[in-house]
Amino acid sequence: MSSPLSSKSQLSWLTLGGIVLLQSVSVASSLYPAYSTILGKKFSISQRQVFDLIAAVETGKLFEWLPTAAADHLPQWAILLIGLLFGIVGHGVQYLYVAEKIQPSYWQLLLICLLAGNSVCWIQTYCYFAALTNFNKSKNMAVLTSCYASLGRTVYASLIEGIQGKIGFQNLSTYFLLSCFAPASVGLVVVLIVGSSILTEHTEATDVFPIAFAMAVAAGVYAMLGNTVQPSKNMSSQLQVITLTLVIILPIAVPLVKAAYWLAMVRWRTKITPELPCVVATENSPSIVGVDGLDEEAGEDGKKEGVKVDEGMEKVGSVELGDEHGVKNLVMSLNFWLFFWVNACGPMLGVVYVNNLPRISESYGYYEALSLVEVFAASGFCGRIFSVLIEECTRRGSSMLSKPASIVIMMIPMSISFFLLINSNKTGLYISTGVIGACSGAIREITTFKIAELFGPQNSVVNQNMVLTNIPIGTLLFGRLDAINYKTGADGNDGICKGFECHHTTFIIWGSISSVGIILSLILHLRTRKFYSSG
Repeated sequence: MSSPLSSKSQLSWLTLGGIVLLQSVSVASSLYPAYSTILGKKFSISQRQVFDLIAAVETGKLFEWLPTAAADHLPQWAILLIGLLFGIVGHGVQYLYVAEKIQPSYWQLLLICLLAGNSVCWIQTYCYFAALTNFNKSKNMAVLTSCYASLGRTVYASLIEGIQGKIGFQNLSTYFLLSCFAPASVGLVVVLIVGSSILTEHTEATDVFPIAFAMAVAAGVYAMLGNTVQPSKNMSSQLQVITLTLVIILPIAVPLVKAAYWLAMVRWRTKITPELPCVVATENSPSIVGVDGLDEEAGEDGKKEGVKVDEGMEKVGSVELGDEHGVKNLVMSLNFWLFFWVNACGPMLGVVYVNNLPRISESYGYYEALSLVEVFAASGFCGRIFSVLIEECTRRGSSMLSKPASIVIMMIPMSISFFLLINSNKTGLYISTGVIGACSGAIREITTFKIAELFGPQNSVVNQNMVLTNIPIGTLLFGRLDAINYKTGADGNDGICKGFECHHTTFIIWGSISSVGIILSLILHLRTRKFYSSG
């Protein structure tokens, strides 16, 4: 009997475990919102300038087309190395500033934050192509692994608490050091695993996806319960870090369990039939697929695949839905602008909300900003994997709900949650945070699928980034709007506002904007309904 670890499918599981762990530590800047107050004091800058730094990080993520274009000319490990170097420089300079080793200007800090944000794109592009190659060009498996990036806030918060206890988040030095070395250390291990594995087409995603999805659900449930259930809160910080890490790397358990089963079977067969050799049929050697192979042809779920368009579909100028859209055709498309504003009324508001969570929780008298940010991250992860499940069911022809209709449904509870925050207690704050995180995460992931389907997969990264430009813009605009409302309520109180009235106007504005998003998403659903029913 041959060792199960010699099987290429088992090596793929090991690679999957490494990829999801790397994804979970890739967004090192994810805790910026929780540190907003401390950043302002440590950097001696105003809260408005802190929001500018956060917007710079979000802006850096818009240049995802750079590593995507570079992937056509560079090996995978080079893409990862560039991302790791950008992250080390971006967060390393901030660590030196916090440690008072250097004194960069404010504009230099903005550029450094931009570089730190862009490092995420390079790391996640590497993970995407590694997963795509590893699972026979299955886009859904690649997207499922990318969902683990939403757990970044939970992972870094747990690491910081595990190192320095519950008050560890007050120490910026620890945070920036982890931001430098956590992705680098995990990335080097992953690139060794991927480099030593012969990645082949034979690992079928149809067989792997149900197990991988179940593991993702387990990770999401644990991350959520870890911040809401009392027994989990009573665990030591170190045990929480270990448990969370084990839950994330559950895919590694698959080859280990199979190896244990193989050893047990060998011992049993030796005792029962020692005179007979153990013969097991081996798999045929499949061909090797590299990154270049991904660009040359499109598989059933490959990145290059689009949606077939039947005659009679709605036309955008001379280009039909589902065809490749250039920049000119894109900006002339009403459907694109509907996408843009739906994203602005949904996921963008989610980002703005989590950026303001520390100040919101402080106004309500709850000093648990980090815990709220973790709840938002865990629920966002659950929302994203739910959208991947919808896409997988659609691909297999078993989905009863179209993606455009899913966006409409997700927008409704999100809008209600903003209005419920107006006079919410502690429990309501946690529930609303979870709902907003889950809905914004799901909408953003569904939008990613729809952009590639409606406007063509060839330029989907650029098209998606054009839609996401509203996130840094919204961070600046709505962040400052909330700051104005907060300052108005803080008059005469040393700049500190307490009570529900601090964000009363802000929540009404956000809820109203989200309600507009319901109408826009419904219009988008009606305009694309014929396209999806005929696809």
